[in-house]
Amino acid sequence: MLNISDLSSEFEERRSAILDYERGTSGELEEYKKSIPDLDRADASLNSALPQYSGARIFEPGATIRRFRPAADWNNRQDAMEWVDSVLAGVAVGSADGSQIYPDKNYGLPIAVVQIGSVRNRHTEESGYAQRTSATLITPDEFADAEVYAFSKTFVDALRFALECDALIDMMHTGTGSGRDTDTGRDTDMDDDRTYLLLDGTLVPSHINALPANVKEIYTGAMRRLLDASNETGNPAIGYVDVSVQRDVVTMMRHIYGLPETKRLFDPALFAGMLNWGDRTKAFVCNRDDRRGADSPSVLDMYAEHRGSIAFFYMRMGDLPSRIEFPVWCAGDTVKIDRIADIIRAETIIRGSYPDILMVAHRNAVITTGEHSLFYRMLTRFCTEHGIAAYTGAKQAHKELDKGMSRETGSTDAHRNRTCSIAYGVFK
Repeated sequence: MLNISDLSSEFEERRSAILDYERGTSGELEEYKKSIPDLDRADASLNSALPQYSGARIFEPGATIRRFRPAADWNNRQDAMEWVDSVLAGVAVGSADGSQIYPDKNYGLPIAVVQIGSVRNRHTEESGYAQRTSATLITPDEFADAEVYAFSKTFVDALRFALECDALIDMMHTGTGSGRDTDTGRDTDMDDDRTYLLLDGTLVPSHINALPANVKEIYTGAMRRLLDASNETGNPAIGYVDVSVQRDVVTMMRHIYGLPETKRLFDPALFAGMLNWGDRTKAFVCNRDDRRGADSPSVLDMYAEHRGSIAFFYMRMGDLPSRIEFPVWCAGDTVKIDRIADIIRAETIIRGSYPDILMVAHRNAVITTGEHSLFYRMLTRFCTEHGIAAYTGAKQAHKELDKGMSRETGSTDAHRNRTCSIAYGVFK
């Protein structure tokens, strides 16, 4: 049970430290905001003066804040939904998400499950809606071959990410057409031939630089495959980060304008007070320094020819701006960038605060608590049928016993009394 009394005292005792952090952040924010007018005038010509790892580079020239004008004409939700229909009609949008059951040492066998849910909506009157759910076992030999801990959660997370990317790649190759002219290699600019594919998360997962090299390669290999497929087919791969804690633009501004270094100010906080709902920033190219030492590569360094290929902007959909990422070849001018922004806005209006296509994929992928238990019953039965030696840890056995007795008695006291009686009978 959480000790509320201690926490209340801790908040009072540490109030000054929390307030000092907030005041320091506010001071830095005001100093950086003063340079936004200069950023309005910044264009790609400044990139040559930036260091190798500059946080970001200029991609889209002109005003830093891009207003979303249509919202001013809406009087109610019906007006907004009519705009949604005008944006999404005939446009294919897809997504994939995953969930997992981690291997549990209480059952003795390093076996895990990854489930991927994918969905594509062509927004046509015909049968243009498809969804799929697929489940995959991760077996002991895969943990051994990867040379990871037999019950590693990070390995399972990496495989889940790779399978999510593979699901997006499959949708890129199974569409009705391609967004790229096969003769010229250029985008056709026709949404009828494109599928906009959303990944629930970033295209630059900096956290992986803290992982072992073999696990890191699973992530970077999957991302290279995804970017290759996006480039080949002309179908945009879009990363949606609901809450970003990156400071790529802040770092770039420090280099350009000689601002003081900050460890507290993040990009979304910099732009939050300037953006109304639907407004976005201009686009930048990610050039983040997430190295773990001067001699180690950044995550983008491991993307090979795609190193400078991830563009992004921030757009306000809720309290803080969300981060939208996409390959540079998918949006070479403001019109195409605005097209991506409109699709995200439209998907978000459907749901209310989060892209609908992402929520559908998540709903398809989720594994419930009851299904976790079902999986382990299946595993136990499989082992019994095939004479596989397996065991259940004492703690897990007590958990199962507690569940059974709670269902039978419906009373905590009866539950405890019966547990004690059984234990007495075992050791009598």
